[in-house]
Amino acid sequence: MLSKKEVRHQIAAKLETALADFKPGMSEKKFKSRIKKASKLFSDAAPKTASTAKPKKAVKKQAPRKKAAEPVKP
Repeated sequence: MLSKKEVRHQIAAKLETALADFKPGMSEKKFKSRIKKASKLFSDAAPKTASTAKPKKAVKKQAPRKKAAEPVKP
């Protein structure tokens, strides 16, 4: 199981290698900060692990309600 921080670091490393072509266009500090922001957004959107995900409660279906008897017409 990976912690949220470890997942964020892995995402940042992958983004750095994937976006290496854009690195010369800006300073090192700006590049790192933008990678950090992007990795936070991706890690928040990533599916939760089994330990952090809350189990869903089973919803019971209600039995259909009985209708009132219709009055007899003379």
